[in-house]
Amino acid sequence: MKYTLALLPLLLLLSLISCEPRDEAITTDPAAVLEFSADTVLFDTVFVSRGSITKRLKVYNRNEKAVRISEITLAGAAASPYQLTINGVQSPLANNVELRGGDSLYVLVKVNINPTDENLPFLVADSILFQTNGRQQNVKLVAYGQNAYFHRKGTIGEAVWESDKPHVLLDSVLVQEGATLTVKRGARIYGSNKSVLLVNGRLLVEGTPEERVVFAGYRQEEAYKTAPGQWEGIRILTRSSNNELKYADIRNTRYGLRIGNPGKAGTVVEGCEIAYAFIDGIIAFTSDVKVTNTLIHNCGQYGFGGLGGGNYEVLYTTIVSYNSKTVRETPLFVVTDFIPGTEIKNQPTSLRLVNSIIYSDSYTIKDEVLVSPVAAVTEISNNLLLTEVYKEVFALNGNKLNEAPKFKAPAQADFSLDTLSPASSAAIYLPTVPADLKGTSRSTTQPDAGALERTTD
Repeated sequence: MKYTLALLPLLLLLSLISCEPRDEAITTDPAAVLEFSADTVLFDTVFVSRGSITKRLKVYNRNEKAVRISEITLAGAAASPYQLTINGVQSPLANNVELRGGDSLYVLVKVNINPTDENLPFLVADSILFQTNGRQQNVKLVAYGQNAYFHRKGTIGEAVWESDKPHVLLDSVLVQEGATLTVKRGARIYGSNKSVLLVNGRLLVEGTPEERVVFAGYRQEEAYKTAPGQWEGIRILTRSSNNELKYADIRNTRYGLRIGNPGKAGTVVEGCEIAYAFIDGIIAFTSDVKVTNTLIHNCGQYGFGGLGGGNYEVLYTTIVSYNSKTVRETPLFVVTDFIPGTEIKNQPTSLRLVNSIIYSDSYTIKDEVLVSPVAAVTEISNNLLLTEVYKEVFALNGNKLNEAPKFKAPAQADFSLDTLSPASSAAIYLPTVPADLKGTSRSTTQPDAGALERTTD
């Protein structure tokens, strides 16, 4: 009996060793298939010679028992433009990868597309193949490649940016004093991280309602379409003058358009959409700016700011913030004769604000307009404004105060007017502005306030 008792620990140990956990026991059943987080790994536009971001594919073993993936490989093998990283090792091939029951692993995927002569987007496809117990499964890889003009850090003189291929800003690009950068209609400019377009000369953006110019972030995935702060934006510097930006979309910046050229001929912004700026949509310092038929929405701080004096004219413009992801602490529209936190104050200031909408769905900011001093106003008429402070001062001249604009679908960034909008037929006709942001003719008798016309004659 005592020998039996002495053998019990040994027998128990042998029993534990021989009893393999079920989730580690490898099945050879062909029906033990893998599952994937996606059936296709999609890369939106990848600019050739730059490479893509890395995407993750998750591979699941939903079976109770472990599986041995005999091979993970690219269908295109070593010639594939795609790269795989499996269990921390970058290789187009991995063999005998064991995956416990109920466990998962990540496969990291990246693509590099070789330059070609094609100007139009082109498709680059491949597949990841998984061999398990004699059964093959696959996940498709799809990337849209695009050639581009790449602009590295430096100074440029007289230049024309055509629309045949996108332009990618890799760093700061400076338009030198005395030179003009002309951006042709339909051109697309994409800014990578920390890139900025600096203008000490002249910027002419020649978009049209039918062929708009696009300034946006480099990342083309859907999730980044509304993400702010992806690049710095456009800066008009002290020696710059006579700038014109027409029918351009400026998105995903820190500052959409930052202007600081005191004493120089002003900047004209016409028919533009400026959206998803991390800080300000348009911010100007002691400068002259005219904004017409422009939509500015969902910026982190000011939609439009004119600080430290200057001459500002804003006509038929919609400045709004709805469903914003950022916490804003400033009004949407600010014009002052001082610059906060500096010694600059009491500068000559004038403001003409006509036929515009300034509104938000904010529960914390009840005044989306700040004008100081009020004597700077030369004309404020036929606007729809959210304001408590100026309820009495701006109550006349056709202004409508604290009435929700009733946009069609602000949650989807559609700021066209609903049929019951108080901004409908609320404007006065301006012969110099016969059409709206989209090129739609404005009513000559009862035009609408804001950048988008609904009323027709």
